[in-house]
Amino acid sequence: MNIVIKPLWHFLLACLALSLMIGCTTSSTALPEANGEAQSTYQLGIDLLGIKSDVLVDSQGRLKAKVDLSSADGRVSLSLNEDTISLNEEGGHLQAITVAIDPNPPPPPDDANIVGAVYDFRPEGAHFNPFIMLTLSYSPEELPEGAKESDVYIGYYQNTEWNMLRYKNIDAENHRVTTQIDHFARYAVLAPREHLTSGTPSAPADRVEVVYFYRTPQCYSCIYAETGTRYTVETYFKDELANGKVTFETFNVEDKENAPIIKKYGAFTSSLFINTVRGGSDHIEAVMDIWFVLGDDEAFIKMEKDKIEGSLKETR
Repeated sequence: MNIVIKPLWHFLLACLALSLMIGCTTSSTALPEANGEAQSTYQLGIDLLGIKSDVLVDSQGRLKAKVDLSSADGRVSLSLNEDTISLNEEGGHLQAITVAIDPNPPPPPDDANIVGAVYDFRPEGAHFNPFIMLTLSYSPEELPEGAKESDVYIGYYQNTEWNMLRYKNIDAENHRVTTQIDHFARYAVLAPREHLTSGTPSAPADRVEVVYFYRTPQCYSCIYAETGTRYTVETYFKDELANGKVTFETFNVEDKENAPIIKKYGAFTSSLFINTVRGGSDHIEAVMDIWFVLGDDEAFIKMEKDKIEGSLKETR
């Protein structure tokens, strides 16, 4: 039976991607197509908190070049790869995209604090394929009591509620967190508060922890391994992620703040571990086989899916 998925290499392109704030001008340029036909292209303006730039897109909304932008204060950065498709909520061309600080931010979620500003990405509902990369900076002094920098994440506010983005890459040295986004909403750095009820566990006693360690800069094989693992977990174990039965985290082995977990897993370079937590005890397995199936999307996904399912069967 064939498994229909987007090639993981397409997702890798997303891990390098970026965009935000686009306004279409009336000027266009005709570029030759492979079949000899001409295709119109348009200059689209990007305005990121006052930093402006122009990008060239074709009539399908596909960017003709890679874009990397940061705000003047360095608090917001975006990365969008060449060939990323950007469309409005109705599937048409983006007419005017803005990224600004929300002057009337929504209240924080019940279990977290907003760290810094809330950023309003317009038009709401604009979407991108593949993902684009969003990086937000934060001030450690604004973290709630008891929160660590490794706890922060980026969330988005839409339809009157906050949603957590599970992908995160934390640069504790420079106090930045990066995530992948595929649509516009209001985004902010969030930090969880301490649990209000001490007897309530943060995750089921028996669970499967999928942990990926990396070094910087990451090589293509390492990016493939991380992105493929994330795709597998988020595609095939959505319910388990939602209820905490499966967790997925990434850690930089070069970050001193990660020393305790690095020691726990014995990680020293790019590596994947599956920890089956049973009865309060860790059962850690280093998953070495992933390096032998890099580039074979179907084999990579099947191997990881089987291992996670096997670990889940060992939990209660």
